[in-house]
Formats: sequence, C-alpha cells, structure tokens
Amino acid sequence: MTLSISELASRLHVNESRARHLVNSGRIRGQRVGGRWIVEEADAAQYRLGRLAGRPLSERSAWLLMSSLWDEAPHPSLDYLELSPIERHRLNERIRRLQDSPDPQELLAAWLANRAEKFAFSSDPADIAELREDKRVHPSGVSHPRSGLLANSELEAYVHRDQLKSIVKDWFLVEPASGKRPNVILRAADQIPDELPPLAVAADLAEWPGVREQQAAREIIGSIHAH
Repeated sequence: MTLSISELASRLHVNESRARHLVNSGRIRGQRVGGRWIVEEADAAQYRLGRLAGRPLSERSAWLLMSSLWDEAPHPSLDYLELSPIERHRLNERIRRLQDSPDPQELLAAWLANRAEKFAFSSDPADIAELREDKRVHPSGVSHPRSGLLANSELEAYVHRDQLKSIVKDWFLVEPASGKRPNVILRAADQIPDELPPLAVAADLAEWPGVREQQAAREIIGSIHAH
C-alpha cells in the first residue's frame, strides 16, 4: 500500500509540510509519481518519531562534517571549502560530540538528513552502466565500491544541483510508474568533492532498509575518524 503526503502526515501525526520534508530529505524513503511524492507503507513504518538524536545540519555544514572524517590520512578533504573561524569551531564541537556518542549512526542520521535533495527516477536498464561512467555523476551508497554491493541494475549517486536537469534530459530519466521501484537515485547538492567522503557513502547506505546495506554503513562509520 502506498501513502500520499497527506496520508503520511496523518499516520505520523505531523503537518503536511513536516511530512514532505521528511520524504524530501530522505529520512523517509519515497518516490515522485506524477509530480507528487508517494511513500510505501513499510517505509513509513520504519520511521520512529523522536528517534533522531539532533537537529539536521544545513547542507553546507553536513558536507563540512562529512569531509572532515576519513579512514586514511593525510587527505585534502576540506580543500574545496573555505571554513570561517566559527564554522571550524562548530565542526570541532560536532566531531567531539560524535566521538563521545554511544550511537554515532543515529546521531549522523539526524545531522546529515539535509545533505542533499533526493530524486528517484526510472532509466532504461541498458543505460545504467554508461550512466555510471558519466563524469557528472558521483556513485555512492549501493553503487560505491566501498559498499561491497555494486548492483549493476541500479545507480545511486550524487550530482551537482545545477547539472541535475541536464543529466535527467541527456539520459531520458523519467519518474517511476506507480508501484514500480526506481532504478536511479540521484542526490543533488551545491558542492560535491571529486572524491566522496566515506561518511556520505555510509549515510546513503543507512537509508536502505536491508540488513546488508545497514551493516555496510556501520562498518564504514566504524572505520572513520577525524584528522
């Protein structure tokens, strides 16, 4: 059974604006059909009000945090962003809080909810392999080598926000038919580094309900540390 935004809002006892934000930010998985969001009942059931441990960071702050945490050193993770003294102070405070957290995965789920806008599409399966090689596309989640999953029949990736429309047009991406699972998930953000931070990959994996994806996310989070 699928739910509309208004039905989701009623189910969660929140207003429609809040329900739409939860879906648009990826905290509840949904797909756009005919210009409107729909949510599978099972995905809505996985969300727990009050489960998230902190306020979502802005998109920029989320990328600052993700780009500061790696599992190797040295790494030019913040070279593409200029930090103000206030941003650096806040970043260091968040890293300390993360290191002291008994459940870093829950805290990160809250903080990184606004890291990008999430869009679901359907593509000709024959195009997936070539789309993955498009230089404008940065594979992540189940499509990133770190996940160990690498499904050839689907693509999950980040794209620059100002390139999203051209990618959709060039590859004839369309909204999934009602009841059909999308095979392309694109997350659009303003600033994306050439090499995705491991934490971005983990955050995407953590949004999948499967056991394998959840375990891959935990392993990546467990391997990273601040530099």
